[in-house]
Amino acid sequence: MGQNLPPIPKDKSFFQKMREDWFGFAKKAENDAEKAEKEAQMSQDEMDALFENFDPKTDKKKLTTKLRKRIIEAEKLYNAGTASVKDLIAPASVEVTPYQMRMDGQYIRSLFVFSYPRYLEANWLSQIINYDVSFDLSLFIYPQDSGRMMKILRRKVAQMLSTKRMKMKKGSVSDPEIDTALEDAEQLRVDLQRGTEKFFQTGLYVTLYAETEEKLNSAVKQIQTVLGGQLVMTRTSDFRVERGFESTLPQCTDMVGVLTNMNTGPLSTCFPFVSSSLTSNQGILYGLNRHNNSLIIFDRFELENANQVVFAKSGAGKSYAVKLDILRSMLLGSEVIVLDPENEYEALCTEVGGSYINVSLNSRQRINPFDLPPPLKDADTQSGDLLRENVVNLTGLMHLMLGQLTPLEEGIMDKAILMAYAQKGITPYVADTSEMEMPTMSDLQVVLQQMEGGNHLALRLERYTSGTFAGLFDQQTNVDLDNHMVVFSIRDLEDSLRPMAMYILLNFIWAKVRSSLRRRVLVVDEAWNIVQHEQSARFLHNLSKRARKYYLGITTITQDVEDFLQSRWGKPIITNSSIQLLLRQSPTALDYLQKVFHLTEGEKYLLLNSGVGQGLFFAGNQHVAIQVIASPSEDKIITTKPQDVVQQRNDEQL
Repeated sequence: MGQNLPPIPKDKSFFQKMREDWFGFAKKAENDAEKAEKEAQMSQDEMDALFENFDPKTDKKKLTTKLRKRIIEAEKLYNAGTASVKDLIAPASVEVTPYQMRMDGQYIRSLFVFSYPRYLEANWLSQIINYDVSFDLSLFIYPQDSGRMMKILRRKVAQMLSTKRMKMKKGSVSDPEIDTALEDAEQLRVDLQRGTEKFFQTGLYVTLYAETEEKLNSAVKQIQTVLGGQLVMTRTSDFRVERGFESTLPQCTDMVGVLTNMNTGPLSTCFPFVSSSLTSNQGILYGLNRHNNSLIIFDRFELENANQVVFAKSGAGKSYAVKLDILRSMLLGSEVIVLDPENEYEALCTEVGGSYINVSLNSRQRINPFDLPPPLKDADTQSGDLLRENVVNLTGLMHLMLGQLTPLEEGIMDKAILMAYAQKGITPYVADTSEMEMPTMSDLQVVLQQMEGGNHLALRLERYTSGTFAGLFDQQTNVDLDNHMVVFSIRDLEDSLRPMAMYILLNFIWAKVRSSLRRRVLVVDEAWNIVQHEQSARFLHNLSKRARKYYLGITTITQDVEDFLQSRWGKPIITNSSIQLLLRQSPTALDYLQKVFHLTEGEKYLLLNSGVGQGLFFAGNQHVAIQVIASPSEDKIITTKPQDVVQQRNDEQL
């Protein structure tokens, strides 16, 4: 009642304006009603035609309420039939418990770091970055205002000084913990004031993945042990499992929020992008480390053994990589012996001035399997040891040539071989046989014919002495290995004779290797041909175990990984090789390789999608992703691409 009311305007224009506004509003309402009535009267066919021909750029005036509604419904219908990014990455199911998650068959658990030591070494994270387990790691860094931190540090320094003075007045012994904290706080305050350091809060989270709960528990325990050994204390995100998992997703959300104060120095040691390196002061260049582009330089003879296995599918670059290894090894003074099944090493052998030996029925070059190796100088070799060892090897050869022998036949064959040597004056009591003539396969056949029960074996052996395969294994040796590179080609040899030829060649090479200690590399290409047969596979396995004593490194190459690994001797040959090179693989071979080499899912993907000359290089306990590279001059010598070979021949003719 007592409030003052606004005065009534005396200007008529005010009421006139109000009247016009009311009339305008009524007119607009009437027009809208007429428009709605017209829309209601519009037929469905007219609406469909207008909807189909509607152009939002030019037909904005035709956009009625009903048409707008129709467009919205059409957009919803379209979006319901499309897949979004969430649909593509979303798991089929998620099970969350207080201590872990289970998603798409994977068990998941997260860790967070809550305490660090006073000092941290550079690359301390490398031990878990290169750990053989699947995990995601997130590092959150929150910069803090240096001015505000200076005030906090002043207050903390004042509190610690006060505490120290009070203890001194009471006569208490100085507390080293307070003295250390005071020293660190003072140094940090000075560094912040000078601008040489900045202050941050950091959160470090790790999410581990495993196929089973037992593997997950083992992985968590091992990661905590590795970090605990560096006084980096971690805990599992119990009752916050989902938050820990979300914190390591690539969406930059810190859902755990366990932060630690750090200045620039300690924070720089947490740099997560670290990788293994295989670079030593001596050796040959194997390739580039694809993780950090560093050089992979290694000396195979510095490991516990110098053996190497190379697995790759056809066309992945395995022969290219091995020939590059051979060429660079010879620069360090290594002698190289190659068993070549496809004449791939002929150009390299000719270029370096090596000996290329063609092993076939039509070749004049022969090797006698009865040859005994000369005794190794300065070695404690008993009289007759070399003879007994070669008799065992010849018995294995007979299993390949005549088929599987029965125990009775094996006994007869063993006695016949000793008698064939004895006819040439070679007995277990003869110390030096280097100047004596060795028996041949024909001599063994004659002995078998004269023995009781040996006629049947002599008839089976006749095929190799006077039959179809006569001359190949029945003549004295007329080749020598006194060259820095020797290549034995078996391309022109019949498939049925290849296992026997490989066995004889390996024995012949082994005899030469034992004769003198030299740095040698033996390359066995297409080794799956050898491991298919019991006797030759066993011999290659024994050779790989004993090669280290004679300064020999064996390189085993195969493209049929399944056949090699399924053999009972395939995996032992791998375990006796300190260096493994895995190039691009076929999907079926990856499952076998994963079990043998304990590959992660990321490494499987790398081997499946690698380019030519790319893969994984294992040396001892370390392994890195490799890219095999060669200089233009090296590439010209070792290339096996048909188009490059044809081009080189055309250039030579010109």
